[in-house]
Amino acid sequence: MTVTLEIPEDLAQRLGPQAARMSREALGLEAHRQGLWTEAELGRFLGLTRVALDQFLKDRGVELAYIWEDLEREREVHRKLAGS
Repeated sequence: MTVTLEIPEDLAQRLGPQAARMSREALGLEAHRQGLWTEAELGRFLGLTRVALDQFLKDRGVELAYIWEDLEREREVHRKLAGS
């Protein structure tokens, strides 16, 4: 899908070349905030690695969807790997 935005010229000039990036980030962030996209989908849309996506979300005040059970599951995986 292609989306075209019309921005008044005086406003577009102040945005400069980063207008497309800003629009893409705003759209993706809003889709994530509304629960329409997962973090993985947002990262794919923005072309970001997991680490870069975490920083992107942190910079915008979005808390990571990480709960205690996630930590416990990761600890178990690490214990199993260390025992191999």
